[in-house]
Parts: sequence; C-alpha cells; structure tokens
Amino acid sequence: MKHIVMAVSMTLLILEAVAAVGQSSAPKPVPEPEQSDVWLGDWVFSGTAKDTLTEPEYKVDWQMHWHTILGGFFAQGDSIWKGNGQEVQTLEIADRIGGKKTHSVIGFASDGSTWVSTSTFDHGTSIVNETTTNPDGTITTCRITFFLSSDGMSASGKEECEANGVRWTGFQVNGTKAKLAGKK
Repeated sequence: MKHIVMAVSMTLLILEAVAAVGQSSAPKPVPEPEQSDVWLGDWVFSGTAKDTLTEPEYKVDWQMHWHTILGGFFAQGDSIWKGNGQEVQTLEIADRIGGKKTHSVIGFASDGSTWVSTSTFDHGTSIVNETTTNPDGTITTCRITFFLSSDGMSASGKEECEANGVRWTGFQVNGTKAKLAGKK
C-alpha cells in the first residue's frame, strides 16, 4: 500500500510539473500596446482607386474599424469600401502574438474575393504584402504602404498592384482616426 501511495504521489507531482511547464511556455497576447495597435479603433479614408490597369480611376470612401478579439491574441477589422458604384464589406483577422515583427492577416469580402497578407509596422510606416484571389479566379498581388502621423491620428496610404505581369496603383487615400470620447 505504501508503494502505491508513493507511486500515485510521484505521478501527481510529475503531472503538476508538466502542467506548470506547459502553462509557462504557452503564447501570450501582446503584453503591452505595440506600434501597430494605432490601427485599433475607427478610421475614415477617402481618395482614388483603380481595380485594374485598364479600368478607369474612381473616387473611394473607406470606413474601417479594428478591435481585439479572442483574449487579445487577434484583431478583427471590419470595413466598408464605397466606390465605382459598389459597396463592398470586408472582414479581416490579424494575429497579435507578442514579439513578432511580421503579423499574418486573412481577409474576406462581400464581392467574393479573399486574401492573405503579412503586415509589418516600424516607426510610423505600415507595410502590407497581400495576395488576393478574385471571384473570377485571377490572382492579384499588392504592396500597401501607409504613413502615419506622429500622433497616430491620420494616415496616407498607397497600394501598388500586379496581375499577369501588369502593374498599376490600386489606391491612394488619406484618412483620419476618430477621437475617443473624453480624449483631446
């Protein structure tokens, strides 16, 4: 009986040690705000866009809202893109795992397009490298560069795209972030 009690006690100690090690090595959400958290909140952009090299340029209005989800490990972005006689809604999910220089993003749009991208943020410059699969099956790759103001309340952005070896400017926008209630 003494051996059984000792064996059970040792087994419990080992299980507790394994559980403690497993818990300490588990990933954690961003422990403190990262530079890229400037995107959290509500943004309004306007400018011009062009879907392909041969199509005409059009005026665009873009509303974007980002917030953290799933315990802070991820951020969700919801957008409405109005232009060229259409209104397209989008949903994006981005990781927020602390200590990473590049974050992964996946997106879906109400026009049937989907995309995957990587995003980096450094000293007020946000760069997104994106590959979009369009509803017709064509693939478009784009590089989006945003420059943010020092206070993080305004930004200008430009998207450079390529499909089938042809390059064009996808959009050029300027935008502002909505101020939080009670903040000056």
